[in-house]
Amino acid sequence: NGIWVRVIAGECLGLKSSIDTMVPIEYIHAKMDKNLLLEKEIESSLNAMIYVFGGEISVENKIIKDGELALLSEGKRITIQSNEPSEFLILAGPELNEPIARHGPFVMNTREEIHQAFLDYQNGTFVN
Repeated sequence: NGIWVRVIAGECLGLKSSIDTMVPIEYIHAKMDKNLLLEKEIESSLNAMIYVFGGEISVENKIIKDGELALLSEGKRITIQSNEPSEFLILAGPELNEPIARHGPFVMNTREEIHQAFLDYQNGTFVN
């Protein structure tokens, strides 16, 4: 029908992820042929975004082009229209309400945790 989805986490078009996440999240990779519609319900407790990495789509009459990320309104039904053949990710999850510290490839909650992650990595104990 011109719409392809891979449901990595969550649910879309009647397809459900085979993984059980610890928190409710949506992670959907979608491809659409030109001039098609995809409707997706976003749970009201989740923050959601769409990242387009091919083509161009419209959501709520706003155009999102290749390489752009759009933040969506809190939980609701969205309608995605493909203005041309398109590929994108739908991502949603709860607000963390936690501090975030990042450096290089590491994302933790504090600078101290970042420092410890670097030490663990250098000592070969990071993934143990």
